[in-house]
Amino acid sequence: MFQQSLQPLENKRIRLAVDTHHLLLEEAGTKRVTLNLLQELHKNEAVEVFEFKPAYKIPHGKKITDKLLRHLLRFFWVHIQLPLICYRNKADFLLSPEYNTPLFTSCKKAVIVHDVHMRAQRQFNSSIWFYCYYIPFIEQAIKRADLIITISNFSKQETIKWMHIDEKKIAVVYWGIDQLFLNPVSENTFKSISAQYTIEKNKYLLFVGTFEARKNVERIIEAFELLQKRKEKNISDIKLLIVGKASASQYSDRSIEIKALVEKYKLTDQVIFCGFVPDKSLAALYANASCILFPSLYEGFGFPIIEGFASGTPVITSDICSMPEIAADAALLVDPYSVDDIEQKIYSLLESPELQDRLIDAGKKRMQEFSWQKAAQKIVNAVIGSK
Repeated sequence: MFQQSLQPLENKRIRLAVDTHHLLLEEAGTKRVTLNLLQELHKNEAVEVFEFKPAYKIPHGKKITDKLLRHLLRFFWVHIQLPLICYRNKADFLLSPEYNTPLFTSCKKAVIVHDVHMRAQRQFNSSIWFYCYYIPFIEQAIKRADLIITISNFSKQETIKWMHIDEKKIAVVYWGIDQLFLNPVSENTFKSISAQYTIEKNKYLLFVGTFEARKNVERIIEAFELLQKRKEKNISDIKLLIVGKASASQYSDRSIEIKALVEKYKLTDQVIFCGFVPDKSLAALYANASCILFPSLYEGFGFPIIEGFASGTPVITSDICSMPEIAADAALLVDPYSVDDIEQKIYSLLESPELQDRLIDAGKKRMQEFSWQKAAQKIVNAVIGSK
């Protein structure tokens, strides 16, 4: 009933089981985290790594029947099948990379809590799902875990605040930067994608993320509209690229409002919706943008910040939540609730080559703090310390 994708190494100190069922559902985000961590964990001499996932398919559809079946299958896997598999394989520790972890296991458990936006932004969640599934089966399972890994000090404090968890059980681990953003981008790759979207090098602003409310895309568009009103020659030909798609939750999705705003301001030629972009093309978009826009309202970490650093592109991000912690002095910080502030910071960046160079240099230094090898080692150290 399950697949083990890689053979475990022999004679290691800790038998570490890793739940990878979410890889059957994710296209990015948690999938990228898990794959990078697994690559480094398999190299670590302190652990013997097992990867477990269901052999059956989990539906992706948005129909109510698909969603119901998806929840039922995930529940069966996480709370029934996975604990049995860990027991049969004599696992010492189970690592759950995305919130969902069993309520009961024969071994100790570690769970990665990326953020607690489901609590902090309760208004964007279904009440039925929140009270009938999230609270009893996700949050309670997290509270019962032996080790909780958060991805920023902000996320740690939010976890303590909302879940009332002893901070001694929490380890903070910063994520790393994907190699695709560190590799040189070929001119041919950008040439191809620039023709597809009708863009020029250093002539577009880039947002990467979903259309959920907390990503603040509407204020980005409003700020871009203010920027266009300046009617300045070097500004009027700037475009806004939005890479991403609708939120999985109908309660937080702002797709309709976002597209309506673009039509309202008559920006259909200047604002380009790219949808899902493959990794190779995404790296090219990062490397050739005028700046990365990430004025999110709530984040546990914020991958676009460090991806911008690695790409040698200036970053504008929020002055709240985890963003100042991750960016430090290497990004331009804005009040994400102020359209005027977002627009003014974009304008000041576009008008100042000196500011651009300073941020690029600071970003190259700051990115040294983020490594998947470091992240995996910290997780192993935390697991060993909890054993």
